[in-house]
Amino acid sequence: MLSDLKGRTILPGARHGRVTVPSSKSIAHRELIAAALSGVAEPKIRGESRDTEATRNCLKAMMSGESEWPCGESGSTLRFLMPIAGVMGWKGRFLCEGRLAERPQMPFERKSRYTVPGNVSSQFVSGLLMALPLATWDSEIEIEGRLESAAYVELTETVLQAAGIRFAKPAADHWRIPGGQSYHIAGGREVEGDWSQAAFFLAMGVDVDGVNVNSAQGDRAVVKLLDAAEVDAAPVPDLIPALAAHAAFSAGVTRFVNCGRLRLKESDRLESTAAMVNAVGGCALVDGDTLTIRGTERLCGGKVETRGDHRIAMAAAVLACGADGPVEVDDATVVAKSYPGFWDDFDRLERIEE
Repeated sequence: MLSDLKGRTILPGARHGRVTVPSSKSIAHRELIAAALSGVAEPKIRGESRDTEATRNCLKAMMSGESEWPCGESGSTLRFLMPIAGVMGWKGRFLCEGRLAERPQMPFERKSRYTVPGNVSSQFVSGLLMALPLATWDSEIEIEGRLESAAYVELTETVLQAAGIRFAKPAADHWRIPGGQSYHIAGGREVEGDWSQAAFFLAMGVDVDGVNVNSAQGDRAVVKLLDAAEVDAAPVPDLIPALAAHAAFSAGVTRFVNCGRLRLKESDRLESTAAMVNAVGGCALVDGDTLTIRGTERLCGGKVETRGDHRIAMAAAVLACGADGPVEVDDATVVAKSYPGFWDDFDRLERIEE
């Protein structure tokens, strides 16, 4: 692989080897918050990312009484900590970078009943679930419509239960949360590996270590979805770039449906994923909220514009594994948002030249 200050040229060819992926970013955010609210040692995180670092820095600033809280570009940090700050009565200002300030937010209000649309980010539900046990009042959360990315809320429930937080769940879309609770989680817990990062290497056909096959992470579904002809993107939006890259050099046609929320990521990830595939000689078409990939035996290679999106950069590496020519990435540094060691791990793989 050749590189300059930001861009990289990825040599074509299949890869072989084993990779140990970093800790789950999704779980790490939640564990960092639970540990801070419990007053115990932080969890052990393998492969720190900019997003988890943002949560750590934001928590430290908030709990030390500072008035400026740096979120970086992390949607999880902002959406989880905004309701906690509201319940605790902390005064300050969240500092946002990149597209974060443009992404949908849900300002926190002090009340006993919350109705959340199911088609917005599940992070809003998780934020409320983490915050409301700290309130002085009892509260309820109800979902309107289908809750997308429900597995991420289940992750939140798992961390809350480990921290001794009580809640009732009379239905899958309804929670009752007693107020006046406190967090009591064990310190120094080790965070399991990240299935959403493992997806890129699994899409290359590389062996992955460090993940839990019985994980509550919804993205573990990647194992079953790699060769699916139709994928519902709503429960697994973070898998789509990796799955689309794999589909680009696989036989047949793959349809990704319910992709609307991808437009609200670090880039318009629906359009940037399609552009990525087409840039290297693949065939991708966006029609409304559906992405269709028509597989081709080999890709020709080309230049991918990451549009500031870490998952597009990593998916470009998947595309190189099915290409005859090099794949250029305009900004490889964006992977630091979630997986700073990605290129080091990728470079250690054996390249198979045909």
